[in-house]
Amino acid sequence: MDTGQVQDDLTQPREASGTPLVTGATQDEVIAAIEALRPDELLKLKYFATWRIRGLGRACCGRTWEDLLSEAKLSTLKGAAKRSGRCWSRNVDLVTHLAGAMRSISSHWKRDFDEQEAVLESEIVTCTEEEDSTSPLNDAPSEYPSQEREVAARQEWDLIATRCHNDSGATQVLQGFSRGMTATEIMRDYRLTKWEYHQAVKRIRLVA
Repeated sequence: MDTGQVQDDLTQPREASGTPLVTGATQDEVIAAIEALRPDELLKLKYFATWRIRGLGRACCGRTWEDLLSEAKLSTLKGAAKRSGRCWSRNVDLVTHLAGAMRSISSHWKRDFDEQEAVLESEIVTCTEEEDSTSPLNDAPSEYPSQEREVAARQEWDLIATRCHNDSGATQVLQGFSRGMTATEIMRDYRLTKWEYHQAVKRIRLVA
């Protein structure tokens, strides 16, 4: 079914074809009318909702055509309860009414969406031919080391510290490194001259 044709069909007011017209319908009447929708009417609503979702792009925020159609139904129920929502006018059939509701709702979603908003992982997840979900983020390098690397680095650090145990200058420099201090801060706090600092660094490198 051509989605463009579906759009034209649903945006033009028309007489009801098997769908009852309701004036001031109650919620129970709206529910009954929704349940009475024919398969071909439901299919038209599905195509129209899909077309609107595709037009939203990132503004859909992971929502599907089913979410849009459900929102339109909920809005109609609220309107029947005289709360905020969309009232079902007797001048249009239910299919056209729901299409109009979906157009309005999706337009609000588009208007309220911030284009500067960060991209969600759910927006870039794709499916393989085997229908397995995959994300490019899975292959992105992490800025944090893995647990294995952290353990290996800790073991290497402890080994160097043990080897420098009797070297006060090297020990002080290692302590400064562990605290994230700069060379200037280490020399100042541990009262090391520039020469003493560089000599200590050299000894650390020799045992590393």
